[in-house]
Amino acid sequence: MTRHTAMLLTGLTLISLSVGCESQLTGNDGNFQFSYPADDRVLDFNKPIAVGAKLDIEVTDVGARDDVDISAASSADDAVLTVDTFSGNSFTLLGTGTGNVLLTVTGTTAAGEELTDSVNMGAKVPEVHKLSHSCDGGTRSAYLTGQDIWVPFEFEMANSQPVIGYGYYPVTVSDESVLSIDAAWEGSQYMKFTTGSAGDITLTSDLDGTVLELNVIDEADIDGVSEPTAFVLEDIDVGDVNAFHVLPTAGELTVCQADVEFTVTSDTPDICDVRTTDSSMAAGDALYEYGWFEVEGKAAGECTYTVAYPKSTVATSAQFTYTIEP
Repeated sequence: MTRHTAMLLTGLTLISLSVGCESQLTGNDGNFQFSYPADDRVLDFNKPIAVGAKLDIEVTDVGARDDVDISAASSADDAVLTVDTFSGNSFTLLGTGTGNVLLTVTGTTAAGEELTDSVNMGAKVPEVHKLSHSCDGGTRSAYLTGQDIWVPFEFEMANSQPVIGYGYYPVTVSDESVLSIDAAWEGSQYMKFTTGSAGDITLTSDLDGTVLELNVIDEADIDGVSEPTAFVLEDIDVGDVNAFHVLPTAGELTVCQADVEFTVTSDTPDICDVRTTDSSMAAGDALYEYGWFEVEGKAAGECTYTVAYPKSTVATSAQFTYTIEP
């Protein structure tokens, strides 16, 4: 099974979740290394799996970290964790109930030696369910009709201990004609939805009642431009090319993950060149955030450019300025 990663804007920070971090632990018998992708408390392997969620674990030998060909994998208590599947060097766990359990794996190393090892893991029902928008720190944002969208989430216990796993989405949508969940999506950090008709709805956690508000609108309802985010470490100097990101707005709301036509035009072509760029800022099983463009410094001075959304009902555009250094 694949892990779906993401690259999103949260406030002014570009977050890449495809960084290859993993939690790992040597088995009780010292034969195998167990590991899984992680973004929370990477050094802590024994984070509980959410009851109802799955987790893929890879098995390698403790020496060269070569893959182990698994021939058997079992749980000492299927009422806590059960081995859903295994293939090659990985097995998938399903959280079925609260508790801790011993997992035993038998496999053949690259050297041809058949070995057995075990690891202790647990499962819990999360007590805290965090829901958020990818482009805004508030509890209410806008999205467009007829598009796939992704909503960030986290599970925790009351003491802030992370609870992990994928494929478990305990939320209630107030109107499924406006928003429908993709229950088959294998996300551990984002839930995937498809928007339908326009409307104002809520997502409510079935665990702790957390509420997230979504205003689903038509593209024609776009009426403004957000302040672009510049991904610049220090300055844009002459000859530099730097990434920028922009999103449309509707009223006071930012329109997250807006896959719409937009244009960028340099109003000072002697100072800078401004052009749209590839919307995909990540590859593979990745979430795409739209609205990327780049600014190239050509001469020192004030680079002025215009962003426009031509398909909104009222021609929507805004002008911005960025300084190009010598």
